[in-house]
Amino acid sequence: MERLNRERANILYDIYRGMLTEHQRDVWQLYYVEDWSLMEIAQAKHVSRTAIHDVLDRSRKILEAWEHELGLIVQMNYRQQQLKALWTLIHKAPEGSWRLQAEKIIKELAAEEGL
Repeated sequence: MERLNRERANILYDIYRGMLTEHQRDVWQLYYVEDWSLMEIAQAKHVSRTAIHDVLDRSRKILEAWEHELGLIVQMNYRQQQLKALWTLIHKAPEGSWRLQAEKIIKELAAEEGL
């Protein structure tokens, strides 16, 4: 199984978790969010370590397939980069009421993007 880095795993899960079964979500949560080992999950679920490994592998493939089709993480990263660039440009501009208004709008958009 190709283990995802924790950040990507959490982003994929946050966006696409509805595409997983309840069991897949539960195992994903225990492994990637709560940092349980495969063996701990297997014991808690009364299944083999291999079974948990397979659930995580199938879940990863499902989540990555949805990202490949929809590209929501790519879009999110692009918006975040654009907001950061805009923030930099705004701070190079002279002080004024328009700048304060622009900063407020950027801060609102950045909050929506998790920045």
